[in-house]
Amino acid sequence: MLVLRLCAIIPVKSLAKGKSRLATFLSMDERINLSIAMLRDMLGCLCSSPYIDSVIIVSSDPTIKGIAGEFNTVLVEDEYEQGVNSAVALADNIASRYDASVVLPHDIPLISAFDVLMLYTSMLKHARCVVITPSSRLDGTNVLLRRPPDVIKTHYDEDSYKLHLYEALSSNVKVKILLSNRLMLDLDGIDDIYALISSNHECNTKRYLMSIL
Repeated sequence: MLVLRLCAIIPVKSLAKGKSRLATFLSMDERINLSIAMLRDMLGCLCSSPYIDSVIIVSSDPTIKGIAGEFNTVLVEDEYEQGVNSAVALADNIASRYDASVVLPHDIPLISAFDVLMLYTSMLKHARCVVITPSSRLDGTNVLLRRPPDVIKTHYDEDSYKLHLYEALSSNVKVKILLSNRLMLDLDGIDDIYALISSNHECNTKRYLMSIL
């Protein structure tokens, strides 16, 4: 099998600013602890995968920096926090050393070793390709794998799923859509939280939520 070097990019905004849509249901401390639990679940999966050569965390938050060091990831300082596109651009300088990069949010805690394998194998046959997993609402982009890392620009926070599709197709780049219930479940609303709790999957995030709800 062709061996390609793949890095993961995870932008994480300051914890105090994260998960604001859940402010009606969770206190700030609970939202911060939720974000930490989700990131730990993701890093536990990605950092143990033989298909991920490096994990790059883009953040300015001191707690996130500590977790990045704990998991031996590459840390990129996001001093101005100008959004996901800006954060990914900061990491792209490092990602350019790899054959491909995969951008993930920090809030898909159900990601599994099988999901990483599927992402990796999905890119092997095409020298220029993107692999996209949309959000469950089919508006956002939960996973964006790019081979090579600069094959398309990113368009987060702007109905990004459709824009990433358009960017790839208009650039004559092969597109693959990877549908996975685990990857499509990001915790943005209370319905997402209850979907996670009622699922058959176990993770630190689920256990934390069950302890506070």
